[in-house]
This record gives sequence, C-alpha cells and structure tokens, in this order.
Amino acid sequence: MELRKGELHIWNYTFDQKDVEEEQLRPILSAEETSRANDFVYEKDAVKYISNHVFRKHVLAKYLSIPASAVQYAYTNFGKPYLENTPIHFSHSYRSDKALLAIYLDASVGIDLEEIKTLQDPKTFTEYSFSKEENEHIFRNSTMNEDVLFTYWTFKEAYIKATGTGLNVDISRLNLADFYEQETNALSWSENKVWTIKRLNAANGFKAAFAVEGNIESCKQFNYN
Repeated sequence: MELRKGELHIWNYTFDQKDVEEEQLRPILSAEETSRANDFVYEKDAVKYISNHVFRKHVLAKYLSIPASAVQYAYTNFGKPYLENTPIHFSHSYRSDKALLAIYLDASVGIDLEEIKTLQDPKTFTEYSFSKEENEHIFRNSTMNEDVLFTYWTFKEAYIKATGTGLNVDISRLNLADFYEQETNALSWSENKVWTIKRLNAANGFKAAFAVEGNIESCKQFNYN
C-alpha cells in the first residue's frame, strides 16, 4: 500500500464476527495479544479486542508488505505501541462496534473515536478535563453543548495519543480551543510546534478527530469491511 509523505490515511472498521472466527482458524495475533484477550472478564470485550487487533494487523501489513502475523510492536514507557525500523506511524481507536486506524509517515499521529453518552456529572467532568476557554465554549449561553464537549474530548484524546503521554498529564491545561475553528495552530506549551487537529465525519452517535504534528497535505479514508 503506497503512503506518500504528508498524506494521512484513515481506515474505517465495523465489527465483524468473521474476523474473530478467522483468528481462531488461522491466528495472526501474538502470544501477548492472545493473553490480553484471555484476561477480559466479559466475552464481548475479548471479542471486540480480537477483531480490532486482527483488523489493525491486516491493515499495517499492507503498508509494511509483510504477512499480518509478522507485524510486531514495540512499546514506549507509557505503553504506546509503535513500529520499529520504519517511518510509518499509526494510531488506533475503537468504541462499540466501530473503529478508526490512522496511518502517517515521519510524524506523530493520534486518532480518537468516542460514542456520545449521557454524562453522570458533566460539571465535574468538564472542570477536570477542559481549559477555561474550552469550558466557556461548552457552556456558552449557560447551557452545556454536548456536541462541542465531545468534539473537544476527541481533540484531547487524539492529541495525547499522538504525543504518547496518555492521561499522565493534566489535560485541563491543554487548551485546544483554537482548533475548533482553525485546524492548524502552534502550541505555546509545546515549544510552539505546529499541530493539525481536525474533526472527522463519524457515524450517528459518535464523534471523531485526528491530531498530527505539523501540516498535512491530504487525508484519504478507506473502508476495511
């Protein structure tokens, strides 16, 4: 699979039981991945894990020109998986029966997919999770805007997945309000590095976004199923 510099590829996936059955017949997951799947308490979570990791390996194999079973990961100190000895970066997110996989060259990439759900304590959640500017936007006119809230949440998740820090940072200090109207900005807290953070079209009931260090020239989407 050809991937050009500056070109972001995003793969869409919908859960398919056939992928789980195929893994049982002709396994491609590593011993570590299989062990992780076996650790889930509920079968539905194990099945979701298996199908998504089979999907991820098959897609990455296209870019690496190797069998899916030969795809191996290294891990950062924060547990972020990555590919060694290649300029290919990836990020994977899944919720419910949907998943997204982003592939990019030579720069960090993060992607996030969230299912919109009713929050039990939205005020506490927003105070903990968002900056002053983001909160002002979310609660403009004194009413919480759910669409804006989940948009910012996918921005945050995509960014911290790209940086690989996970939730080991105070995310309320990551002010991404400027990205709501303008997808490319310099981040003052990150040595003024330029980032692109952008909303993606998602299925009804979901929100999605990606984050890439630098500018992107184009974005192509593919359907795996």
